[in-house]
Amino acid sequence: MRLVLIGADFEENLGLGMIAAAAEGAGHTVRVIAFNQPSEAAAVVAQVLAADAEVVGLGVQFQHRAHEFFALSARLRAADFRGHVTAGGQYPTLAWRESLAPRYGIDSVVLHDGEATVVDLLAALREGRSLAEVPGLAYRGADGVPTQTAGRRLVDDLDALPFARRYRAHTRHLGVPFVPIMASRGCWGACSYCSITTFYRDARDHGGGRTVRLRSPDNVAREMAVLWHAAGGDSIFCFHDDNFLLPRPEATLERVRAIRAGLDSYGVGRAAMIGKCRPETVTPALAKQLRALGVLRLYVGVENASEHGAGDLNRGRQWQAVHTALDACREAGIFVCYNLLIFEPDATLDDLRANVRFMREHAEHPVNFCRAEPYHGTPLHLDLETRGRLSGSHLGWDYRLEDPRVEAVFRITSAAFRQRNFDPDGVANRYMGLGYSMKLLEFFYADATGALVALDRRVRAVTRGIATETADLLDEALALAERLDPSDHDALERETALLGLRVAAADRAWHVALDELYADMAEHARRARRPRTTLRMPRGLAQMAHQMALGASLALWAAGVSGCGATTTVDPVPVDTGRDASDAVTDQMVVDPLPLDAGFDVTVVDPLPLDAGFDVVAPDRVVVDPPPPDAGVDVPMVVDPPPPDAGRRDALNLPMGGRSLPLIDQWRDTAPRRSRRDEAVALYAPPDASLAVERVEGGVRVQVRLGEALASTRWEGDGRITGEGVEVRWEPGGADDQLRVAVRTRGGVAVLALRACDVDRKGRSIAEIRDDA
Repeated sequence: MRLVLIGADFEENLGLGMIAAAAEGAGHTVRVIAFNQPSEAAAVVAQVLAADAEVVGLGVQFQHRAHEFFALSARLRAADFRGHVTAGGQYPTLAWRESLAPRYGIDSVVLHDGEATVVDLLAALREGRSLAEVPGLAYRGADGVPTQTAGRRLVDDLDALPFARRYRAHTRHLGVPFVPIMASRGCWGACSYCSITTFYRDARDHGGGRTVRLRSPDNVAREMAVLWHAAGGDSIFCFHDDNFLLPRPEATLERVRAIRAGLDSYGVGRAAMIGKCRPETVTPALAKQLRALGVLRLYVGVENASEHGAGDLNRGRQWQAVHTALDACREAGIFVCYNLLIFEPDATLDDLRANVRFMREHAEHPVNFCRAEPYHGTPLHLDLETRGRLSGSHLGWDYRLEDPRVEAVFRITSAAFRQRNFDPDGVANRYMGLGYSMKLLEFFYADATGALVALDRRVRAVTRGIATETADLLDEALALAERLDPSDHDALERETALLGLRVAAADRAWHVALDELYADMAEHARRARRPRTTLRMPRGLAQMAHQMALGASLALWAAGVSGCGATTTVDPVPVDTGRDASDAVTDQMVVDPLPLDAGFDVTVVDPLPLDAGFDVVAPDRVVVDPPPPDAGVDVPMVVDPPPPDAGRRDALNLPMGGRSLPLIDQWRDTAPRRSRRDEAVALYAPPDASLAVERVEGGVRVQVRLGEALASTRWEGDGRITGEGVEVRWEPGGADDQLRVAVRTRGGVAVLALRACDVDRKGRSIAEIRDDA
């Protein structure tokens, strides 16, 4: 059968690659199509129809994008696609009943491990058999009622699975191929907010099997060797395992040593490794040994540095190990970044202070912070539901923190830090890649002049400066919540707006420093780069390469050329590289839920998207972030200054300029943005604001766009600003100049900032560019 798989593809989607390999092994034809943002929906539908697909598979790994995939499915149906639509991933598995609502147009959900189930589903469809015979499936029967079939046991032997189909060339980081790989599945933890552990426990309960399974070291090494040779040598392997490190340090060391020994036996030279781990699995001795084996970066799951907060999130006694883990990695020379879920249902002001102290104590490591989100089906979601504290819908659950002053801090920081923390081009995302880029330069590139020593000092200074300043600004938000009554709407809105403007002003200086650093790192890589060559693949690996669909691509990969057309970028300039750092491709870390191809799960602050009330069948209703059930649309208004609820690249109506597709491995804000919250605490209705930009003679016309009819604004920035209200004329004096605006509506504020270097030369908004497409 002709199968089209659709999913996020900012790096490479390993999940879709595994499904593709299984389906092709059973004789089916498979095509993979990237779906990275809602504006691509029309093009994706056109590609599906042109491919004459019989079956469409949607890879919906996380909740914050579910509404976009549901709208895409509905759009396919509106375009008269009559084939079978199935969905898979963590979110649809845990919300299979909701996913099979008739209005979404999805016929079935592949539950848990999908390789065998997809093959059986395709066979049943081809032979006209009942889907009830397919284990591990949920489907909509003839009566429209969602039904779950018999459970399917989790795959016991991961070595028995085919290697993932590599359907495009790798992304590159500072010129080095970045290769995602999976060496294990599952996690032994029981964190209350985690959809990953919930997913595997659900699989075990319905079909049996072990929740944690490992591929053998030789099996992992063989796949890495094939990919390394195909890529032309030096490569970065990003392990998408839920835990790269095992519970016992001795077991971790034995395993990584065995993988490295296997690589040596297959003629593999320099290969860097990246993974994630729980803090208690890292010791000083292990960290040094891992660094010697090529581990350059670890995402350490700190999550909450307060004893009380970690307990609330069911992190056990991990809080005791977090200091040791970060210190051990620093001393070993392993780059570390981490996330703090400082806002959780029962957080206290003392918990917040403990986390801020932790940020200062470990300022040499980049950090981001957010709220623990109640992803569908997780213990956190079920607990809040039982306690009657849940609002929203399955597409985005929301809740109020128990302490009103802590809730006020959450709302203040959600507004004031939104652009810094979660914009793809925001300071937090950009500085996450600094230390990692330095490790790449040190590992892969020569330093004949000693230039990297000075560059490293600058990287450390900027990293420490941003982390320390973030802690200081967080302290300001805490002081506001303590000094002001949480129900004093006017005062809290005014002060939040002013804080947001201060954050934006500080970001202006950091962006300049980051631009310079990334440009200098890219230049060092360019000068020190050696030509990549097509390597002779050892006997025994060539056949594997062809089975992985690499055969025709070896020369292209070694040369760094993509054979996949305009939708695939081999060496994209990511959002953290600065204006013209054409080869400074560094990936970025994420606060949480990343899609199937993200290397790191984290908990993000998710937007409450489209609720059941939206008729997504209408193609023109494909909304980027449709409001949920409790979204207050006709909120009255207020007059005065304000901060951010927008600030994301898709909210700021600007084209990406010379940059290519952003990487998925970055902090994403997935918290309910348009949810109408409890009015007892100020900032209950964050506005959905964005900027539209148009070049005019001698300057730029900038307009605030928002749904509310009335709003007050406060404009600040460099250069000359004329006008007031929702539209001004801006004449920047240089490329580094910044324009910022605080927008205040009834019940909320938003702060947006615009850099002169981000204004499109043609002066068109991204909305107009999308319309042309």
